[in-house]
Amino acid sequence: MGSIAYVTDENMLAYHRLCRNQSILFWRLSNKKFTDFHKGDLLFFFARPNHGRKKALIGYAHYDSEINLSLKQMWNRYGDSTGYDTQDGLYAAIEKASRGNIPPQMNCLYLTNVVFFLSPVYPEDVGISIQNNLESYCYLDKDSPKITAKILQQAQKHGIDLWSANPNITPEEIFKEDATKHYLAVISQEIGQDSGNERQQRTLEKYAKQKAKESGWELIRSSNTECIRMNGDEIQIAIPFVSQVKEQPQKIREYIGRLTMYRLLAKHQGLEGKIRFEILSPKIPDVLKEMVEEINNE
Repeated sequence: MGSIAYVTDENMLAYHRLCRNQSILFWRLSNKKFTDFHKGDLLFFFARPNHGRKKALIGYAHYDSEINLSLKQMWNRYGDSTGYDTQDGLYAAIEKASRGNIPPQMNCLYLTNVVFFLSPVYPEDVGISIQNNLESYCYLDKDSPKITAKILQQAQKHGIDLWSANPNITPEEIFKEDATKHYLAVISQEIGQDSGNERQQRTLEKYAKQKAKESGWELIRSSNTECIRMNGDEIQIAIPFVSQVKEQPQKIREYIGRLTMYRLLAKHQGLEGKIRFEILSPKIPDVLKEMVEEINNE
C-alpha cells in the first residue's frame, strides 16, 4: 500500500470539478510504472488552490488501473475524462508540461471515486514536508498509513465539496469509508502482528488472502492477516485463528485481547459504526466462538 501526492494541473482539476467527473484518466509524461501503488490506493492532488502560490492537497481519487497510450489514443478513448473539453486543449497542456517534447507513449492512470476537499490541506497541517517545487510525485506513507489518516482527519474538519459530486455517488460515504479503512490500518499496526511462529504466520496469511477474495472483502492496509468489509454502518473485521492444542488457551486469550484492543482504539479514534468480528479458521474452538459472539452482541 502507498498513498501518493501527485503534482496536478490546476486547470485540469477545475474542469473535472465543474463537470462532476467521478472517473479520471490521469496522464503522466513518464511511462515508468509505480513500484508500490495498487488498486484502491489513494492519489492526492497536489496543486495550487485558487491559483495561489503555495501548493496543497486539494482532493484525491482511487487508483484503479494503468495503461500506456499515445496522445491521440488518450483522447479517442477517454475524451473529456482527460480533464479537457477539446483535443487541442489536451495537446496544449501536455506540450507545455513536456516543454514541447511530447512522448510517443504516456503511462496513464485510471482513477475512480473522486473526492474534492472544501478547504486545502497543506503538508505542514499534518506534520509532513513536500517541496512546493516537487516535479512529479512522492509517497506519503509507504511504511505506515498514519499520514493518510491524518490528511483525511484534517480534511474532515472542513468538509467535502458536494457540488463537484456526481448525484448518484455520495462523496461523504466515499470519504467516510476511506477514512475508516485508514484509521483501522493505523490501529492494526499499533496492535502489531500475531505472536505465532513462521509456519503459523503463513497459515494466518493464507486464511486472510482467501477471505480477501470474497465479495466486498479486502486486506486491511499494512496487514497481511486481517480483512475488512464495510457493510452500511457496520464495520466487519475478519481475523484468522491458528493454534496448537497445547497453546490454545493462551492463543484464545491473545485473540480476545486483540479484539478488545480494536474496540478501544476505534473508540479513541472516534470511529462511527458498529464493529463486528469474524473468526477465520476451519476449526473454531467453542469457547472462542462463544466469546466472539458475546463481543459482537455488546
